[in-house]
Amino acid sequence: MVTNVFVSSPVAPSAPQDDIIYQAPSVKLIVYDKEIGTGTLHVTRSNVVWSSAASPAPRISLLYPTISFHGIQRHPSPALCVIMNYELKSVFPNLAPQPTSNEDNDDDYDPEDQPITQLRFVPQNTSDLEALHSALDEGQTLHPDPADEVYDDENFEGDVFDSAADVLEEVMFANTMMVTRLQIEELQPSIEDYQGDDDEERG
Repeated sequence: MVTNVFVSSPVAPSAPQDDIIYQAPSVKLIVYDKEIGTGTLHVTRSNVVWSSAASPAPRISLLYPTISFHGIQRHPSPALCVIMNYELKSVFPNLAPQPTSNEDNDDDYDPEDQPITQLRFVPQNTSDLEALHSALDEGQTLHPDPADEVYDDENFEGDVFDSAADVLEEVMFANTMMVTRLQIEELQPSIEDYQGDDDEERG
């Protein structure tokens, strides 16, 4: 059975040949620490597709707006790491990390509660890593995300990192920053109105 994961549509359309930016055969897919299988990875102008001829391996199609971060992992083995702000529960219901409880701050924003999925693509030929990374850069440029400016700060020094766990922690922290910034922007008009009323009373 082939499973399509496509956030805006139940079925991912087939990419035209001229829509493919880069493709790599024999790419192992690891979700968190679970190996899913080996298949072909297509980076297109519309999405990122991994598919395997083996059964019952799923077919995964990722929309660029759901990709929070991508980079090259050097340890424990070279891989292209992708962090999604979307949970692939329908495909991998048993792979997501167990949520941590926060009894003291139930109303506070907790990055551990974010719907995210960590994927690692391990090509048989490690020389494909740089090309895949560049292709993802090109694809995401075609689909800009306002949140990208949060990730382009001092928290990420380059696109190569030691482990997927390190970058996952950074992504969670950056997401917290983004939510905090959005909350401040939402409150800003109210703050300005309050300051204006206070000035009138003093006058």
